[in-house]
Amino acid sequence: MKKPPVALVVAAIAYLGYLVVLLLLDFTPVVAGRLAVSSVLFFFVLRGSRLAGNILAVLCGLSALVLLVAAIATISTNVSSGIVFTVVAGFLLLFAGYMIRSPSVRAFQGLTSPAAPT
Repeated sequence: MKKPPVALVVAAIAYLGYLVVLLLLDFTPVVAGRLAVSSVLFFFVLRGSRLAGNILAVLCGLSALVLLVAAIATISTNVSSGIVFTVVAGFLLLFAGYMIRSPSVRAFQGLTSPAAPT
């Protein structure tokens, strides 16, 4: 079995940890559902599934857009929350871009062969 890229493993731990913290601070069924779906997707992503990676990238991109809308709505009343929403949305967009464009993820998923050392 191929080893997943380190950045992918770190992103999985960080994102799932973020969802666990959200659940511990204020349990909501929506966050619990996101944690369950994300855990299943990461399970398959870390085993090299291209489809699960694409689904996860799309869901993270949509989550980032929702957070940006929330940041715009919140920034006039609570600046610190708006900034936090924007930062988290930025990280989600960064991860979605990494999942789609990273050569190491593509090689791990078997889409391209890794470059030969020169």
